[in-house]
Amino acid sequence: MAKEGTEIAEETEQMIDQKEPDNPVCAVVDSKEMRAVVLTGFGGINKLKVTKRPMPEPQGGEVKIRVKACGLNFLDLMVRQGNIDNPPKTPLVPGFECSGIVESVGENTKGFEIGDRVMAFVNYNAWAEVVCTPLDFVHKIPDDMTFPEAAAFSMNFVAAYMMLFEVANLREGMSVLVHSAGGAVVSL
Repeated sequence: MAKEGTEIAEETEQMIDQKEPDNPVCAVVDSKEMRAVVLTGFGGINKLKVTKRPMPEPQGGEVKIRVKACGLNFLDLMVRQGNIDNPPKTPLVPGFECSGIVESVGENTKGFEIGDRVMAFVNYNAWAEVVCTPLDFVHKIPDDMTFPEAAAFSMNFVAAYMMLFEVANLREGMSVLVHSAGGAVVSL
């Protein structure tokens, strides 16, 4: 098992160290593909592989985002292990939140321009170089917020907000003690 973990770590390091092509013509030729982390089956980390996938294009009402950071939460781990109700079919690209730069917008998409810095909820697919998601799930990020902060913010903020204000029914003048919290990691 330790040997397998070492091999996986070395493979991951090799993938991270891969450089973009020096020749700009090559980059244009490859514009129909992107890299993504794919869950090939349920189980351990060995079920995750970096592969090439077709480049998504935004449909009407969608925003296409060049991902700069993506979140890794407890839900992502549960999905990877297949420990959720009605798990999706594999292979799939995991991930529910990301941040990045708007690369293009679909028809009838208002409120976002190419180059906007955004964070987004996605229904899987966040662990990819590019994602397309409905504009209702995309939010601009402040200039002083980093991409990793934005990617870690969305899922955790919404979960905390729902627990405090919808489940616990916290109201003005009330106090709350949070005795443990944790959960998010960001990948660049």
